[in-house]
Amino acid sequence: MNPHIPLLLAPAGSPDALKAACAAGADAVYLGGRQFGARQFAVNFSDDELEDAIRYAHLRGIQVFITVNTLITESEIPHVLKYLVFLYRIGVDAVLVQDIGLMSLAHRLIPGLHLHASTQMGVHNVTGALFAAKNGCKRIVLARELSGEEIKTISDACSGRDVDLEIFAHGALCYGYSGRCLFSSLLGGRSGNRGMCAQPCRKQYQFLIGKPDKWGRIDEADPFQNSKYLLSTKDLALYPVLDNIVNLPVAALKIEGRMRSPEYVGIVTSTYRKALDAIQNGTFVPQPEDFADLSIAFSRGFTSGYVSGSTSSEVMGRDYPGNRGYFIGTVLSYWKGKVQVHLNSEIIPRTGDGLVIRDREREEGLVLRENPDINGTVVELPSPFKAYKGAQVFITNRKELEKRIVNFLSHPDERFSGSYPISCSIVFSPEGQIFGTGEVRDHASHTHQFTFTSVEQVEAAKTRSLTQDQIREQLNRTGGTLFSFRGISISGEEGWFAPVRVLNALRREILNAAQEAILQSLIPHPDTISLVQKSIQDYLGTIRTNFPKQVTDSWLIVIVSSKSEAVAALQAGADQVYLLWNPLLENIDGLSEKSDSWGIMVPGVIRQNELEAFVHFITNNQYSITHRFLVDSVGMGEYLSEKFAGSLISSYYGLPIANSAARYLCKEFEFCTLSPELSEQEIRDVLAQQNQSSPDVAICCQGLIEAIVSEDHLCACTTVNKDQSLVIRDEKKYTFPVICEHSGRTHIMNSSEHSLIDEVTTLQNLGIRRYILDARNRGEHYAENMTRLWKKVLQSNLHDKEKAQIREQIVRMSYGGITRSGYRRGLSGMKTNNG
Repeated sequence: MNPHIPLLLAPAGSPDALKAACAAGADAVYLGGRQFGARQFAVNFSDDELEDAIRYAHLRGIQVFITVNTLITESEIPHVLKYLVFLYRIGVDAVLVQDIGLMSLAHRLIPGLHLHASTQMGVHNVTGALFAAKNGCKRIVLARELSGEEIKTISDACSGRDVDLEIFAHGALCYGYSGRCLFSSLLGGRSGNRGMCAQPCRKQYQFLIGKPDKWGRIDEADPFQNSKYLLSTKDLALYPVLDNIVNLPVAALKIEGRMRSPEYVGIVTSTYRKALDAIQNGTFVPQPEDFADLSIAFSRGFTSGYVSGSTSSEVMGRDYPGNRGYFIGTVLSYWKGKVQVHLNSEIIPRTGDGLVIRDREREEGLVLRENPDINGTVVELPSPFKAYKGAQVFITNRKELEKRIVNFLSHPDERFSGSYPISCSIVFSPEGQIFGTGEVRDHASHTHQFTFTSVEQVEAAKTRSLTQDQIREQLNRTGGTLFSFRGISISGEEGWFAPVRVLNALRREILNAAQEAILQSLIPHPDTISLVQKSIQDYLGTIRTNFPKQVTDSWLIVIVSSKSEAVAALQAGADQVYLLWNPLLENIDGLSEKSDSWGIMVPGVIRQNELEAFVHFITNNQYSITHRFLVDSVGMGEYLSEKFAGSLISSYYGLPIANSAARYLCKEFEFCTLSPELSEQEIRDVLAQQNQSSPDVAICCQGLIEAIVSEDHLCACTTVNKDQSLVIRDEKKYTFPVICEHSGRTHIMNSSEHSLIDEVTTLQNLGIRRYILDARNRGEHYAENMTRLWKKVLQSNLHDKEKAQIREQIVRMSYGGITRSGYRRGLSGMKTNNG
């Protein structure tokens, strides 16, 4: 029995890369327009280019998915809806989305548009997958961190629903969970949630270890080792294990790389196409030459990833963050401009190959001018410098591969030539007109009818008239096109003459009519588009700007990570406390009598086995008395509402709320927390679109913002005593606290503490009444004292001097000073009226 072969999905960051992907055997391509896509530094496509791209791909039987996978601000909603209608009208096969508000609106207003949940949505368990499916997504791109067993579990849970799964097969790996990473945004204002990630994880960092002070900050930290690329991952390559991967219940395998060249796209896509075809035929054996081609195209070193059971240490590539090429061996010795290299590879360097020799101090490249001398497993190569023993040697360029891909890209339609069979009936009228009917069969074996009329006319024959053989011979000259004739019926040709140009024009008319018949079958009817546009106009017409009223009572909510922090915060006046769940939570003595004032925070990343442990824990321990939950990822709130009926559910910024549609989707919640990336103006816009069913809004007013959550076991790289804490320091000497869970999962916090102490009056005037102090992992002194300060700020009419004194104390207790995060800059770069 032949195995199920998933669809091969290739990246297309430019029109040339699109052609390369199609020519190389992609079943589908994904690409972005000039707006709302998660790769803003790719070439991308204008609207006209998008329409051309979809026509180009569809004529070759290839699907096109468009990325609209960023967070969407309130002011952008009308524009993005108009953009989605445009994409729907031109026949896009699916749109990838991150923003849950946009997902909800698109599903409701453009029901015929297929939605795919982007990996940016952060789906990593059954609850997230069911949430996406219930809200209209037909496909879910799962988090790269999942194992094969977890994918099977999610697939089983989705059985019977009109949704399937997609995973990444090749390309760059993010250090953290996609969609949760704020690292680039916090460091330099380039948000990964807006497609502008600056890749700070590829920079050098150094471990520092020290004892935390009473505010939870590291005091007198000492360097643990020299700087390394601590957060840099290897690249994913499932090629060696592809025959196992196809047995997973996934509909599509995705190649990452919209920032890559057409040559890269062509090499990688063609290699995976050949492998998948071999698996289908039962002949697949991983080939060293193919693996070398993948490495030479681009490689930071390869890993088969978490999906195939690799550990975090096998996924990481901390020694070097750039392109390595294909590793062939290590230097044994150096003598007079040459190195002896022990070969670790079946691939032998050849004339024209570009090589890099890299040791602990330097690296330099060279091009082989002749085939090297080989003695067993030792090869002698020229060296541009005196390389140390143990230096690594890589092939970074191969002339043969270069020639092959150039030839391949110069004939992009070779694989499609003549692939659409046409049957037609041609009539020559008594008036000399030529017209007829035909049908064309597409790559899915669907038949499309068409009619045609030639712009040219025939003339009466003076000597010999046209014959059917002449006509067929000329029409069959379709070389270089996508079409071929399978049957041509001709009538009325007797007595007419036509020069070759007339028959050539007839052929063009027939091919164009066949082409349009195929393309028109793949776009919605104009009446459908009109109904969608009216639906959107009606929706936008119902939106009313309702400026919220200034609040007179403000609630302080404190998030903590231990019982002692929770008790301290409550005693200091916190209105509500959420205790972060972990499997080692102690008993709740001292909290049980205050069950209305505290609840449990569910971790933002909670894998399926952890979720089951969490539910068992809550159900079978004294924590069952709580009826409040703070969730931090998609789908978790809906799941807990069903599991623990009557519970009060709220959400934190790991479930980012950037617009009123996202807020409304959380209408069953007690409150939802706005994204810390929103500017003051963007917050105003969300709050102005009030709906009676919308939940209350909260905002994080103080605390360390979580920059990254990663499955890397970063703490395992060091030795940290129980009374010590760990930070990493970047090249600019900023330090970032590192928190490691019991499981090893790593959380990296921002280098400066988020604080909106200077914006409280404005926020209260906007109508925000819930303020969140994030005191996790800061200790009970911080929880108590920061709570007391913020209670004064929120509930007292303070004089300017008192405000200044409190602000000074807050700054003094904060980690690395204070920052307003995205409050001034915002997701869309919008500024407030006063600068």
